[in-house]
Amino acid sequence: MKKISLLIFLFFSFLFSEELIWIDSFSKAKELALKENKKILVMFTQENCPTCEYMKDVTFQDEYVLNYMQTNFILVQKDIKQKDELVNLKVYGTPTTYIFSKEAKQIGRQIIGGATPSAFLKVLKEYK
Repeated sequence: MKKISLLIFLFFSFLFSEELIWIDSFSKAKELALKENKKILVMFTQENCPTCEYMKDVTFQDEYVLNYMQTNFILVQKDIKQKDELVNLKVYGTPTTYIFSKEAKQIGRQIIGGATPSAFLKVLKEYK
């Protein structure tokens, strides 16, 4: 019973946490996406990027954006210099975002640049 209670608590803590949880491994994201039936969102950033900071400090703090992203995506954040297994993706500037299906197939085109919370949420919802 204690284990079930702990799992329920952890699930709801994660679901309603106030910060997005990013991982840095696309391989791990693929596993989680299949397991949790979610798409994968990969965002490329770099140090000293004012638009990346805006996304982090403003857009990703919006409760609607935060809840939508947590509910629908496994989130991967990569430094533009450390593309690893994503080396074939084109990144001309930061932030650049890609969306993948749960099977790790790219959906649509990359999203280049930052956006206000409402504009970013609108774009994300197009990837249903």
